[in-house]
Amino acid sequence: MTYASEKKPSLLSKETWLEDPDLPLWANLRDPQPAFPLHAHEFSELVIILQGTALHCVHTAPDASPQTFPVKRGDTFVIPPGTRHQYRELHNLVLANLLFDPAPLRMHEWDIRALPGYHVLFALEPAYRQQHQFRSRLQLSDDDLTALQPLIEALIRELHTRPPGHRVLATGLFMQIVVQLSRLYTPRPGTESMDLLRIGDAIAHLETRYADPVTLQELARKACLSPRQFQRIFHASMGRSPIDHLLHIRLRRARELLRTTSKPITEIAYECGFSDSNYFTRVFRKRYQQTPSAYRKG
Repeated sequence: MTYASEKKPSLLSKETWLEDPDLPLWANLRDPQPAFPLHAHEFSELVIILQGTALHCVHTAPDASPQTFPVKRGDTFVIPPGTRHQYRELHNLVLANLLFDPAPLRMHEWDIRALPGYHVLFALEPAYRQQHQFRSRLQLSDDDLTALQPLIEALIRELHTRPPGHRVLATGLFMQIVVQLSRLYTPRPGTESMDLLRIGDAIAHLETRYADPVTLQELARKACLSPRQFQRIFHASMGRSPIDHLLHIRLRRARELLRTTSKPITEIAYECGFSDSNYFTRVFRKRYQQTPSAYRKG
């Protein structure tokens, strides 16, 4: 059966759904979740199924048939920007929707990136959802949901009522939720989740040991994969090669130090894993179209 909405899906914009420019975050409790046409959005969406069942239909390509995954209480997953999706065959479906834009929230600076589960939840599982047929999703227990519910309710209350200080408190509540979910992505040996967690562990290693020398072979061993397999999976989920990602992390950290400290540029270069300060200046200028000293002055 073809739905008219599938031909021209709506695009939910940041301006409409993340209306506070100083806090690119919104949350709703859908009780029940209403029927909603096929759509995509310019932001990320974290979904926690609290009750009921449905079919989640995800369109991975304009001309491809949708992938359909049953969802139920406890299923937790991220829908990346640009992904066309909708729910069908809803049966008492209740869910929490957390809408967010990771860049202005500066999620790349949170130390949560040291958790393998964070990388699985936000990057690896969405990239491998079709291949794994949704089997590597995060599944929360009743106790997990009971512990998370007060945080979700408090986040929604802060965002909807906007009392003084709500931006700080809402950001903190969202961070708590993300940390708890990342920690709950526990290993299940022999499952797709365990496979992704090994790769997430390698990504977390890059995030925390970025100043140390590292080789593709070492990272592949950490993920229990051949270097070729690891590079292919890493690129598919992160959008760049492992070595390019390491350079990205080092430059991101260097830019942060340039902005927040008065350390000499040479010291920053060495601290971020660059053994040659001239090379650091060249790659920094190539990435950001200005030298480190110009960035610091600007």
